[in-house]
Amino acid sequence: MSTVLFVSGANSVGQSTCQHLAVKGYDVVLAASATEALRSLHTLTVDAVIFDTAVSDMSAHDFCHSFRQAPRCEDVPTLFLAPAAFRWLPDSVPMRIGRDTLVGKPFLCSEVEQTLKQLLGPSTTPILKTLTVGDLSLDRGLFALSCEGDSVTLTPTEFRLLEYLMERPGTVVAAEELLEKVWGFFPHSGSGDIVRSHMRNLRRKISRVTRGREVIRTLPRRGYRLTA
Repeated sequence: MSTVLFVSGANSVGQSTCQHLAVKGYDVVLAASATEALRSLHTLTVDAVIFDTAVSDMSAHDFCHSFRQAPRCEDVPTLFLAPAAFRWLPDSVPMRIGRDTLVGKPFLCSEVEQTLKQLLGPSTTPILKTLTVGDLSLDRGLFALSCEGDSVTLTPTEFRLLEYLMERPGTVVAAEELLEKVWGFFPHSGSGDIVRSHMRNLRRKISRVTRGREVIRTLPRRGYRLTA
């Protein structure tokens, strides 16, 4: 499965394209800003980056300058989402010949998918996967959790949080580890309130499909454990 870092400040555009790519089998990490995207590279290894030039906190040139200096990122291809005219404006985006490409706005999700597939090449064709723990089934394509015939759709953050726990059933995972691995914070830089808030929302959704059965246990001063 290819991992794609999607940098988009437009939530509706980012989430719809993100979900389309996930359905096609890509592991998509959505960053709401260039700063958040760069921070996530502290713990994330990616196969490609999709950068929306509408992101307001950093230019495409500044982002790529920092991104391409990150470990393991020098040769990672970039797909730019930009006004169609940018294709003909010299240096409008820092495209490298033969490695990067541009999709003009407005665009179709299928157009992004096909361009990304060409960018990555046939050797990285994604594989659809479903993660199962006990009677819980997490659809990595639809961002959906199901249990005994009932299902609920998760937000991208809820999905990554539950996916991380389901990949480690029975293991106690500290809030600090979740902040680093799920949110991309540097060590000791995130707030546990972020984890607690999202965990509450995630538990509410899980209870809908488990009929109230507790799946994620909180161990005071230690962390969280998934026991499906």
